[in-house]
Amino acid sequence: MEDAVVRKAEGWQSPALNLTVATLANDSPVKAEAGVPIQGITLSPTLAAPGRLRKLTLLGAGVRKVRHPDGPELKVTVLGIYSDLDVVKYLSKYRGQSAEQLLTDQQFLYQFLEAPVDIVARVVFLLPMSGEEYARKAGNNTEKDLKMMNKWGGMEELALQEFRRYFKTINCFIGSSIYFTLTRTGFEISQSLDSSVPSATECAVKSAVFGQALVGTMLGINGVSPQLRASFGKKMAALLQAPAAIIQRSQQLQ
Repeated sequence: MEDAVVRKAEGWQSPALNLTVATLANDSPVKAEAGVPIQGITLSPTLAAPGRLRKLTLLGAGVRKVRHPDGPELKVTVLGIYSDLDVVKYLSKYRGQSAEQLLTDQQFLYQFLEAPVDIVARVVFLLPMSGEEYARKAGNNTEKDLKMMNKWGGMEELALQEFRRYFKTINCFIGSSIYFTLTRTGFEISQSLDSSVPSATECAVKSAVFGQALVGTMLGINGVSPQLRASFGKKMAALLQAPAAIIQRSQQLQ
């Protein structure tokens, strides 16, 4: 199922993701209730990671689709990537690059994921799936990518075991969400059965490398959602062209 991911993006655009410099400079904050609608799911333009207060900004959103052999194309999940806008400080060498340039530079993605800021990946389920099934597919993809990068070791093996152990205890119902939070020391996992953000972390895994690779399977060149990648690249290109003062003002308005 993972290997049959459809690589064609839909022509979806979101006002919340297409912020221009003028929009960022406007005195009116983006209203969370406006949301970003995708397949009947509304992603808030901002959210705080589970157990935290600081607001993060939606940088990309899209649908993940798969096609069964000799079967229909299925829309499985909606993905949203959020980050502290301070991430721009750690990507200054990419200023002025287009979305296409950013998306074809794998080092840009690595530096984004490794920046010392909180990054959240929200996975909303459009179809039901057991937690064990989700962890097997997501874990296998992450393991494969890490081995290709020669970053697989004992810590990553333990992280995969803990990742799978957590998902054995849950089921992923339609409309439920999984929140993956990248931190400086590892990554955290929480589940919500509705549109609310969990108030606390449910599982903390001490492997930043594994967490970064996990989110990288969503955003990478061969990522599972071309739609997510396209919107992420467009938003990051806009942010990297905006003056620092405007980005700071946008953070204050959240």
